[in-house]
Amino acid sequence: MGQVRFRSARTPRLRPATHLEEIVRERKARKPRPAEFPSILSSMRLALYEPDIPQNAGALLRLGACLGVPVDIIEPCGFLLDDRRLRRAGMDYLDRVDMTRHRSWRAYQAALQGRLVLLTTSGDTPYVEFSYRPDDNLLVGRESAGAPQEVHDRATARVAIPLRPGLRSLNVALAAAMVLGEALRQTDQFPVGRKGENQRT
Repeated sequence: MGQVRFRSARTPRLRPATHLEEIVRERKARKPRPAEFPSILSSMRLALYEPDIPQNAGALLRLGACLGVPVDIIEPCGFLLDDRRLRRAGMDYLDRVDMTRHRSWRAYQAALQGRLVLLTTSGDTPYVEFSYRPDDNLLVGRESAGAPQEVHDRATARVAIPLRPGLRSLNVALAAAMVLGEALRQTDQFPVGRKGENQRT
């Protein structure tokens, strides 16, 4: 977890990562969901294991909002969260994401339903060759260290994105978008709205 930061009285305090749900609730209260916006969600879920870069977390929350995929955040997070950084990445999509926060890896396992599919550079199956199910849980590890061995051991499957030799990995948000897109395509779960709804930016 991020270290405690001591600041003078003149310096604004940063909100801790545990206030992520509060930020989402505040945005929903200020800007109600439009009546015409479809609330249909995919049965597939995206999980973030102890995220340590707030900009990536915000981008992944936006991804979940746009594609109608619920997002699970497994704590502890590795950073102190400040509203500006989260909102810069998540923009005004944060009030449309279905997010669940889990206090620990153990708590997440207790709530887990369906298969756990881990995205990892050491995966033994190319992600486009894996057969996804509608209720799969796609999990990404920390940007800095990936996922620990206990997470690998718990995973039903480990999938990887083939890369050029000598290159280590993609940004975690980019990797998640690629794999989630393939999983939704295979299971026919891409959102289908009214004319023009899927063209919003």
